[in-house]
Amino acid sequence: MRKDSIVFDVHLEVVDGPMLHHIIVIPDAIADQFRTDKGPVRILCKIGDGEEFPCALIPRHGRYIIAASKKLIKDNNLSIDKTFKISIRIDPNNGLEQPEELTEVLAQDEFAAEVFNRLNDGYKRGYIHYIRQAKSIDTRIKRSLEIAEKIKQRNNKE
Repeated sequence: MRKDSIVFDVHLEVVDGPMLHHIIVIPDAIADQFRTDKGPVRILCKIGDGEEFPCALIPRHGRYIIAASKKLIKDNNLSIDKTFKISIRIDPNNGLEQPEELTEVLAQDEFAAEVFNRLNDGYKRGYIHYIRQAKSIDTRIKRSLEIAEKIKQRNNKE
């Protein structure tokens, strides 16, 4: 499996679905360098000269795609009628690199850290994504504290 970045040209494709409206199709020759037999592959993407962000290389109808959210499209000024450069590489942290604010909250709350560490990777990624979406440090701290409380309460109900 390829570990270094690869840069190539792609375009948006419209799909008809209840939750997914746009995708980025990854050419088979490139997807073959990253994919495994286990379904989605966690990767780091970068559009043009933008910031790198975590995403997944997802098997869908015999090809591999990256889901393109409305926010991703807007933030990168993407449109279906023009190609753009994308860079992808394997995510060494499997999409689980914690925001600084969450790391600090968990360092101060041993029980929350224990519960968080027992969560499956999908839940962890969801919480990490929720925190990262906040623009201000104060909001990321607030969300980290909320998550710590939520997972502790959930643990007590089980």
